Amino acid sequence: MGKVVRFSEFDNYLSELKANGTKIEGTILDANVIITLNYEPKRFHTRTFDFIKEKIQSEGISLFTTVNTTQEYLDFYRRLLLTEGLRTAIHPSSGIDLPNKKKQAIRLQSTILQNRENHQGAEPVFNDREIKKIREVFFQSGPAGIKLWRSLCELYLKTQLKIEFKALEKLNITYLSMYNDDQKEIFTKKITWEEAIEICSDIGAGFSDSMILNALQCTSLQFTISLDSDLAYSVMANPNLKDVIMPDGLVDNL
Repeated sequence: MGKVVRFSEFDNYLSELKANGTKIEGTILDANVIITLNYEPKRFHTRTFDFIKEKIQSEGISLFTTVNTTQEYLDFYRRLLLTEGLRTAIHPSSGIDLPNKKKQAIRLQSTILQNRENHQGAEPVFNDREIKKIREVFFQSGPAGIKLWRSLCELYLKTQLKIEFKALEKLNITYLSMYNDDQKEIFTKKITWEEAIEICSDIGAGFSDSMILNALQCTSLQFTISLDSDLAYSVMANPNLKDVIMPDGLVDNL
């Protein structure tokens, strides 16, 4: 165990598992995979979508997410929806009458974001710091500013974020939980923080990634699908971990 497998190698990998009598019940997707499946501008969208459809779902392999990956997925869309909404709000055609100071705050952070896009190839999404700076300007105006900010969140975030959560169901992705009676047979032991800390401590990988690998270790599932180098490096450093499947281009750059 403990291999990094390219998309192009998956057919042979799966054949070997089946030849050894391994039952392939499902796989855990990392947050980047889930986001990429649902957000077309992502670099690996087409390759990942096709791989999941043609190589995973066609084999009847179930797709699972964890509480950490769901949180990361929703947080990405929170930032994306707020970015698009706030930029829309300051456009003359929006019909929204924002005070000049609020417009200036949004324009300032939009300029910073635009520079990051132009020079670093970053995604057109505000980071947390930029959103907080805009929100601070609204809240500094007291109850009126807070009410105005809440109205923007109501307009651009509330319904849309629920829709994005429902999108997981459309992708046939199920939340993996040892407390789900229908999934009890998948788990071979209890998930603990201590074991996640051990995985994190190997190479200093992020805790979200460590929790995915830890969840995988606690189940009969054989592999995770990822677009994150942290998972790959963790597996490369520790042969006791299970396998990670990644696009060829990402593996080649490890």
